[in-house]
Order: sequence, then structure tokens, then C-alpha cells
Amino acid sequence: MERFQFPMNFMGLPDELTDRKRAQVWLLPIPYEATTSYGAGTRNGPDAILTASRQVEWFDREWNGEPVAKFGVHTLPALALKHESPEAMATHVADAVRDLLAGEPAPRTLAILGGEHSISAGVARGLAATERGRDLVAVQVDAHADLRDEYEGSPFSHACAARRILDTCPVFQIGIRNISHDEEQFRTTCPRVRTVFSEDARPGGDWLAELSEFVRGKNVFLTIDLDGLDPSIMPAVGTPEPGGLSWETALDAVRTVCRAANDVPVFDMVELAPIPGMIAPDFLAARLVYKIMAMISAGV
Repeated sequence: MERFQFPMNFMGLPDELTDRKRAQVWLLPIPYEATTSYGAGTRNGPDAILTASRQVEWFDREWNGEPVAKFGVHTLPALALKHESPEAMATHVADAVRDLLAGEPAPRTLAILGGEHSISAGVARGLAATERGRDLVAVQVDAHADLRDEYEGSPFSHACAARRILDTCPVFQIGIRNISHDEEQFRTTCPRVRTVFSEDARPGGDWLAELSEFVRGKNVFLTIDLDGLDPSIMPAVGTPEPGGLSWETALDAVRTVCRAANDVPVFDMVELAPIPGMIAPDFLAARLVYKIMAMISAGV
């Protein structure tokens, strides 16, 4: 019997798998929440995912092995927060992502845990400022289009996440089922955004071929707002919407990206708002983070 509990890192990994120089994946928590407009609690998402991850089995039947034992995960301390404005926080995130990817050593994959979706604008900008951000496109799993140019006084609100990512690179959206009139007008006239609505994101559908073509040979920023999933399996979000992606469909989307893309240097997972006493959503998020890490590392 072990004398001490698992370390407080992703999956409770031992030292030999978390060493900064050895680990191919680095994980950065960003517990930022400032612009949420309905349910709150996304600032608690990163800790909930880290806690749940300690219960995720290393073994994965898809690989008939323990992928994490090959790539390792170095868990960074949570990013310090800037509360002057959402724009200041986005710049702070961008600087951190750029410096981590351009540093020595640097991760093969940077995984980011939010926090609200507004952080993703900074993530995209930071990635684009590095060599690995050339030929960059973004893939967004989400219930909401997030294409507003401004919301509640800020162009860097969580409701503007995709619009601000578009300032950096084209975006392919999956699972959208809530969009405003102005967003729809913008979407239909902007050639840099492609939207697959929830009702069209069927397992094995033509949209997967479109997604594959969109990312083919590109470097991809993958951003997953957990409200993109069906609330029957992911109720712990601030702005839940009926419908959404199943677990299997979400994995199909990630698998397609990893197979066709040149590289996925960075992904983030945002908007988990833990519900006290309900641990299943936290565990799903942790398991999904592990699956994404493994798929990127395997290039499936």
C-alpha cells in the first residue's frame, strides 16, 4: 500500500512521467471567470478536472496500452489572473502561451484547462505568434456560435470567443445550436467561418469529410467548450443547451482532426462549472482531456 496519496497533478502521475524535460504534454490551468452571463463556477473547472483525472485509468482499449506512459504530462501551476479587463487577460494568456511554446524546453502539446471561453482568444493569438502557429486554423466544439463582436460592453466576452479567434485564423464550428440574428448574418457572409449545426453533426456524416479537408496539412488550435456536448452527459456548464454532441461524436471529431492535421500544438477545454455532489461531468471532462492527449500524440 502506498504511504502517500497520488500527487496533485493530471492523473496523479509519478515523477518520472511529469518531468518538464521528458513530458511531451504540458497542462496549464487558467481558472479565469469574469464575463459569464448565466450560471457561474467555471473558475472551479480546472481544479475539478485535475481532481477527477486522478481516477482515470491509464489503460485505454483504443491503443491496447497506456498512452500516458509514453508521452507523459507536466502539470504547470495555474496561470496568475489579471482582473483589469477581459482584454488585458486575453493579452496575458497570449503572452504565456507564446512563451511556453517558444521556450526551451517546450511541450509537444500544450493542454489548457479553463475557466471561461474568453481565454481562447488569447490562446489562439499566442499560438499564432510562434513557428508552430503558421498555417493556423481553429476547430471549435460549442453549443453557441460565440460570434458576437461585443457582448455586455466587452469585445472579449465569452460570447465573443469565436469572433476574436477569427481575428487570428479561420474557424470550423461543430455542435452549434444557439445563435443570435446578428451572429447569423455575420456567419453567412464571412468566408472564414464554417458552421456545422448540432442537428447536422450526425455520426459518420459528410461534415467529417469537410472537417478533414478544412484541417488537412494545417496546424490546428482545438477549442472545446463543454456545453457543445449533450447536457444529458454534460450538465455542468454555465449555459446549457438542449441537443449537442454525444461522447462518440465528439471523439470522432477529434480523431478526424488528429488524422488530417499537420499538428495540433494546443488545445483547450473550457466552461466546466462543477455541480456540488455531481462528479460524473468532472470525470467526463478529465477522460476527454486524456483521450485528446492520446489522439494528438498518436496522430490517429
